[in-house]
Amino acid sequence: MTQKILDSVQLRGGAELKNRVLMAPMTIQAAYFDGSVTSEMIDYYQFRAGDAAAIIVESCFVEDHGRGFPGAIGIDNDDKIPGLKRLAEAIQSKGSKAILQLYHAGRMANPKLNGGETPISASPVAALRPDAQVPREMTHHQIEAMIEHFAEATRRAIEAGFDGVEIHGANTYLLQQFFSPHSNRRQDEWGGDNKKRTTFPVKVLQRVQEVAKAQGADTFIIGYRFSPEEIEEPGIRFEDTMFLLNTLAEYHPDYFHISANSYKRTSIVNQEDTEPLITKYRRLQSETLATIPLIGVGSIAQYEDAEAALELGYDLLSVGKAYLVEPQWLTKVLDGEKVDEFVDIHDQKTLHIPSPLWKVMDFMILDKAEEHRKYERLKALQNKKVQFKAGTYDVFAKGHNGDLPMKVELSQDKIVSIHIDDSGESEGIANPVFERLPRDIIDNQTLNIDAISGATVTSQGILDGIAEAITQAGENPDILRARPKPVVKWSNETVEETTDVVVIGTGGAGLSAAATAIDHDKSVIMLEKFPAIGGNTIRTGGQVNATEPSWQNEFPALAGEKETLEQLLELKESDIDDDYLEDFRTLQSQIKDYMAKTKDAPSYLFDSNELHRIQTYLGGKRTDRNGKAIIGRYDLVKTLTERVLESVNWLTEKGVHFDRSFVDMPVGALWRRGHKPMKAQGLEYVETLSGYVKSHNGRIMTETTAEKLIIKDHKVIGVEARQSNGTKLKLYARYGVIIATGGFGANTKMLQQYNTYWSHIPDDIKTTNSPAITGDGIRLGTQAGADLVGMGFTQFMPISDPKTGALFTGLIVTPSNFVFVNKAGQRFVNEFESRDVLSKAALEQEDGLFYIIADENIKSLAMNTSDSKIQNELEDGTLIKADTLEALAEKLNMNPETLVNTIERYNHFVDQGHDDDFHKNAFDLKIEKAPFYATPRKPAVHHTMGGLSINSQAQVLDIENNVIPGLYASGEVTGGIHAGNRLGGNALADIFTFGRIAAETAAQNKVIEE
Repeated sequence: MTQKILDSVQLRGGAELKNRVLMAPMTIQAAYFDGSVTSEMIDYYQFRAGDAAAIIVESCFVEDHGRGFPGAIGIDNDDKIPGLKRLAEAIQSKGSKAILQLYHAGRMANPKLNGGETPISASPVAALRPDAQVPREMTHHQIEAMIEHFAEATRRAIEAGFDGVEIHGANTYLLQQFFSPHSNRRQDEWGGDNKKRTTFPVKVLQRVQEVAKAQGADTFIIGYRFSPEEIEEPGIRFEDTMFLLNTLAEYHPDYFHISANSYKRTSIVNQEDTEPLITKYRRLQSETLATIPLIGVGSIAQYEDAEAALELGYDLLSVGKAYLVEPQWLTKVLDGEKVDEFVDIHDQKTLHIPSPLWKVMDFMILDKAEEHRKYERLKALQNKKVQFKAGTYDVFAKGHNGDLPMKVELSQDKIVSIHIDDSGESEGIANPVFERLPRDIIDNQTLNIDAISGATVTSQGILDGIAEAITQAGENPDILRARPKPVVKWSNETVEETTDVVVIGTGGAGLSAAATAIDHDKSVIMLEKFPAIGGNTIRTGGQVNATEPSWQNEFPALAGEKETLEQLLELKESDIDDDYLEDFRTLQSQIKDYMAKTKDAPSYLFDSNELHRIQTYLGGKRTDRNGKAIIGRYDLVKTLTERVLESVNWLTEKGVHFDRSFVDMPVGALWRRGHKPMKAQGLEYVETLSGYVKSHNGRIMTETTAEKLIIKDHKVIGVEARQSNGTKLKLYARYGVIIATGGFGANTKMLQQYNTYWSHIPDDIKTTNSPAITGDGIRLGTQAGADLVGMGFTQFMPISDPKTGALFTGLIVTPSNFVFVNKAGQRFVNEFESRDVLSKAALEQEDGLFYIIADENIKSLAMNTSDSKIQNELEDGTLIKADTLEALAEKLNMNPETLVNTIERYNHFVDQGHDDDFHKNAFDLKIEKAPFYATPRKPAVHHTMGGLSINSQAQVLDIENNVIPGLYASGEVTGGIHAGNRLGGNALADIFTFGRIAAETAAQNKVIEE
């Protein structure tokens, strides 16, 4: 190695770096609200100055509306110069040069941090990120003004005494946006081909250099930071970056600084390409570029990393996280010491780390003393041998629905067998636990077993039950907890295979797509990242909204339904969006005919496709916090409502047994049209369709995560996936890929980032969703350039367990039998309202908590319940029971008189068939037969309305509304159907209908010709 870490480096402009190490720019978010320097910021940088040749101060916005994150530092006016001068002097006083990074966030700017200003960019194309707004396209005048902002920022940096500036052309900020073909769609002097897209970065660099020269700052350092690639399609590829850098090199900046997570970084666009980018860089550099030092960054933690990076071809090194842990990193590694990867929980003040930065460093923080004590205890336990009192022990495992009996057989030194009686547990959700967990425990004789993804409660319950058996056998279960985890034989194998259709996700949307593809004589591979199939479908109430008058007309109308129809008649055409007007007129005519036939008392249940369509439209029409309306796309809603009965009939043909003895209404559905399967929840759909897929040679690969779409010639032709043992799969699909991964209801951060409807989504919000539902399909789709629609609207399920978010705990009945009371014992909403209305009303109550009140009659109608389940829930507080309403009120800390009056008034409304208080439009039973029950409830995240944009053929659309060949999507991963709120029963209608359509369309459009 010719380059040494302590070599001094002479830069082109004349400045000299005393060694090859710089401290990387890291956003510490410690500036004042206006971007001014704080003493906390000065302290942080000064404490780390000294042994590095230079410290690069984090992104500093050059214009007041250019902030991309809170606590950003600014250089947008002369008032900032004194504070910046103090910062520069603090760094220089310890012997390091001070370099200030200049940036504008462009379309990545957050309006909340920028006075509500709409972001700006090269073109009006939203970023592929949560909560992204469509930016305003910059005019020629604005572009010229922005170049001057960078120039003025440079002048201020010089006046503040900084040794240099780094122009931030990376991390998807404004300069990168001008060079990117994704964000720059202009066809003027500022955009078009690669050369024109370099115009803005070149102009900024030129003006910065001109200012430095005009200021007489002869040795002033001017660097440029860049991101090597973008995953967007179209997006920056490494060859494009080399064109940019070779162009900029002609203007002779002092250095280039790559932005990457590792100095060994390879392509993020082509994962098959294992050549390090630095090697490509050296191969593709011009003679001029070769003379300009390149700074490498990422994963440089120890001296060996620094040596390896220099050996690989970097001229300078940018060290980031290691300087958080060790403020004098270079000195320490030169002394031969190892640098810790973590900081101690007590060291924030010792390390001079500002509080905003400390909060985002949580992955690096631990209690070192406690970790050491744990290690010593673990080592002592691992050296012990077990000695059981041999026998079979009867214990219990706590499951979702109560205690599951277990028999654990122990010999003197081994666990011999584990038998679990799972008859009381929800079918389908935890099945892999009962099979795999006991096997892994017995095979490895350890309790140090990871919980099965998607069934952590049941997994932990089984482990705790076995630990209890070991305790009863006279041994300490911690000995088995301390034993090593089962060894997974890791595989580096890559398997390539071709099929007709690849379906990602095994919920109802994916299974219906796979079954339909098989119906069209296509071979299918399904991918599921969790051990169990079924996704959210297996957790549903199971009802499919479908209009079927020939069946529904057999059932009498309920009290209040006439009132609903009359309300629809009272609506004016001016209240209806143009797309829906013809359906609205037809519906009003249908209602009038129905009213005339049935006179004053409607005698049978009325329904029509138009009613379903208008109710879906009215239920989904919402506005965000800025008053912007969102309306379900007519073509999608029409397709849904016209083809859903076809889906019900198709499911029946496949073997699903629907209960035809009654017509029910799912929660928030607005009308009775629910087709409900005989088995509880959605299990019957999953069992029937998965059985059909498997019996027709379809393959379902569980614990297999789709990582990347394979794209060739702008067509999606397959998927790259990885199995739990590391095996990589390259699955090519002759007829394309169907994404059916669900929404992002189990990803709190994503929910918060996209949210534009609710005032606040708390960090501890519960969800009814499977933990698998984290937005994977949205990430995959955007890789191919998919557009996202309706992302800001999240639906809460108002009737969720306050502790877990689960739906089917307590006594859950149909909405016609719901009676909600708040903590004061008062009703507060029409219990038949849509879910967002119910949730908003609930969240307005004290603690967001309320109770469903039931009696002995209603108990018999409760969903997914049994006497043993009720007893378990009474014991753990999920359900409260009393012999009188007064006694129930006392248990709930309510005024007994208030609760009694509330229920008596409700019963009166049932008798008269009209709710004078909240206009509930359907009643079945009164609350009158002891004993009485209360089920505590709170809203939980239930459904995300936004997702990939599709057309009525379930083809995914890009940001310009063009079809992406070979890519299809169905179910909750898509957006545009349910607008701002989804009606109950429409989710299953959606997944089965568009799942089928996706496969039908794919079967007609081959993307791989052989």
